[in-house]
Amino acid sequence: MSDLNISNEIMPIKSREQMIRYMDGYSAERMEELDGRKIRRPLVKSYMLEHVGDSGNVKSVTDILNSQGIVSTRIDNKLFKLQETKTEDNEYMGFLEILSPRYFVIYTLHESQKSDRWVKNLVYNSPELDHVWLSGLTFNVLWERVVQLNRPNRYARILFQHESIYQIDNDPELWDEDEEEVEEDYMEIVERRASKFSLVDKISVVQEKLNQLQEIYFPLYAISQLRFPSPVGRGGHDFYSDGKVTNRSGNFRDHRSHIIYIQRIYDELMKITEDKVWYSIQDQNIRIPRTFQKLIGSPLSIKFKEPLNQETFDYWVKSTFSRSRNKFRLWGNPIKLGPRKIHVYGVDRHLWQPIFLEITDKHLLAIIPKGTCGNTVHRLVTNIQSYIDPAADVYVGKTKYSDIAEMTSRGVKYDSSR
Repeated sequence: MSDLNISNEIMPIKSREQMIRYMDGYSAERMEELDGRKIRRPLVKSYMLEHVGDSGNVKSVTDILNSQGIVSTRIDNKLFKLQETKTEDNEYMGFLEILSPRYFVIYTLHESQKSDRWVKNLVYNSPELDHVWLSGLTFNVLWERVVQLNRPNRYARILFQHESIYQIDNDPELWDEDEEEVEEDYMEIVERRASKFSLVDKISVVQEKLNQLQEIYFPLYAISQLRFPSPVGRGGHDFYSDGKVTNRSGNFRDHRSHIIYIQRIYDELMKITEDKVWYSIQDQNIRIPRTFQKLIGSPLSIKFKEPLNQETFDYWVKSTFSRSRNKFRLWGNPIKLGPRKIHVYGVDRHLWQPIFLEITDKHLLAIIPKGTCGNTVHRLVTNIQSYIDPAADVYVGKTKYSDIAEMTSRGVKYDSSR
């Protein structure tokens, strides 16, 4: 499907009900094509994003997008059409829905290769924006919600992905950790741990075996995608670790209901995380070395199952703090305190708020001052599991990260009417 066709179909939509009817019909057509194993047009993709402006002067989402040349046409108070004015044909990219003052979602009909890059650049170029980050530990908890919401004979799909990109066997200067995937024939041979595979089986079977498999093979803790089966038909909704959601069902309304469900869980997770890690919560006294400052709060501690070797440690530090476009979205000047120990008094490139880090071959300790977005925590955990140690133990203060995720998800109910 050409971009011009997308624009022609989106442009006449003037109301929320028109948008939902159109997306519902479009999803039903794609489901028929999935049944015939011949997709003629891209599936509906949604991107869950987060934003927090300066205290007392919060920029609206539409203002942030407008600063990047993206015009938003209002449909109602919380729904907009998005038009990319930087392109020659002023193409429409999809719809923006504001879910809450902090979260919004972009629905698009473009192919993943285009929409993934577009959203990724949108976040990279906007300090106010960030992805919604679902770590493997959070996905483990969300898996329990899949079990509760569906019959045991429904089929589940889980994708596991862990790649030790910092265990590189060639010159790090020649390798870009943010490069696009290339055609298989042209991929060079590198020797490092790389696990990516999916598990598809009945929910009852996966429920019985998953914990055992994870204990046997640690990369299975690095869940990067989880499908929520649709309760109103076949197929389901694939949630990715960076907040992307692909609709593999014939029902857009159900797709949207699942996005709102996960957004509400994530919002509760963020609130508790920020309450615990900001120094206004008097759980622990922490002195920052070489300064006169004392922070009162709960650190994020990530303990590795096995110590990192010298090469991995050095390359991880170099890649993260010498490249502006690093996966952890951090900036700072590492202070070396030993062969495998550094302190970083840096900033998170999302909102440019301070963060204090101690990184060794055995752990990462982060102090998050008040006002720093809790997304920093979830981005750290997600990327540590994906690229450093999939089975790392994570604590916020003395509380297990997974226990916090379990507590927050337990109180949120799925509502198909939303």
